[in-house]
Amino acid sequence: MAIKKVIIITDNDDFELFKSNLCQSIKLLDPQEAIEEIVNSHTIEKFFKEKNYCKSFYLVAMVNYLSNKYGLNKKIHTYDKYKMKNIICPRGIEMMSRLLNNNDIKEKALKNAEKEFLQFNICEGDIENVY
Repeated sequence: MAIKKVIIITDNDDFELFKSNLCQSIKLLDPQEAIEEIVNSHTIEKFFKEKNYCKSFYLVAMVNYLSNKYGLNKKIHTYDKYKMKNIICPRGIEMMSRLLNNNDIKEKALKNAEKEFLQFNICEGDIENVY
C-alpha cells in the first residue's frame, strides 16, 4: 500500500534520516498534496519553536522548491530573514571532501544546490533522486 502522507520525523535528531524520509514520501505524492501535508502538519513552526532550525528551514525550503518547480504559488516567506549560521552539506559530501582533502567536492555541491535551500545555508541538490 502506498504512503498517502509526508513522513516528517519529529523525534529523531538525525538530519540525514529526516531528509531521506521526507524526500522519499514526497516522491510518492502529488506536489500540491506534499505542500499541504507539510504546511498543515505545523512541524515547521514546531521545529522553529524548539530551535531545531535546520529541520524547520529544510521544510520551508522544500515547500518553496516544490512550489517553484510546479508553479503552485504556495511559497512561505515567514522565515526569509533567517538562515543557518554555517552551511549545512550532506554528510556524504562532507565526508568525501575531508577524506580526499578536496574542497572542490563541496564547492561543486554548493554550485549545484537548489536556491530555495541555499537561501537558508542548506546545500541540497538532488531532491528527486533520493534513495
